[in-house]
Amino acid sequence: MNQRFILLICLFVIACSRVPTPIPTQISATPLNSDAEMEAAFRQARDTLGSFIQKIGTTHPDRTLVAVKVRFVLPDSSSQDIWVDQITYDDQASSFHGVMGDDIPTLKLSVDDKITIDRREIVDWMIVEDGKLIGGYTIRLAYERMTPAQKERFLETVHYSVED
Repeated sequence: MNQRFILLICLFVIACSRVPTPIPTQISATPLNSDAEMEAAFRQARDTLGSFIQKIGTTHPDRTLVAVKVRFVLPDSSSQDIWVDQITYDDQASSFHGVMGDDIPTLKLSVDDKITIDRREIVDWMIVEDGKLIGGYTIRLAYERMTPAQKERFLETVHYSVED
């Protein structure tokens, strides 16, 4: 076989293989959540994404979690927000890489799948360092809305503090 034919076959195989990637959305153009406080949390997260990128670009001896919440658009046009952890940032491609934290069967995505994320798909971000939450704007809002008993149970399960 000639080299050109082999190259075409390789390109065809690569083009046909599906690397799990969230479907792009226009988050800022069409809010999918009518909760004004939650929309404000999404905006705050997007507005501070640059500081998240800068922060994860440096090492920290007691960093236990780096995650982003990604909005996935499902085939029926509904959406599902999922936390993706083990986040790294590729500066050249301006994209994030991480590991799914949950399943989305309709998109053939499973927990622990490695995916690539476009920054436009991110609705929140979080880092846990020294046992404290950094970012996590939707988590902070949910925490504010909890009763004291719910807050106590929440903090017992996450093993980090939620401070101002």
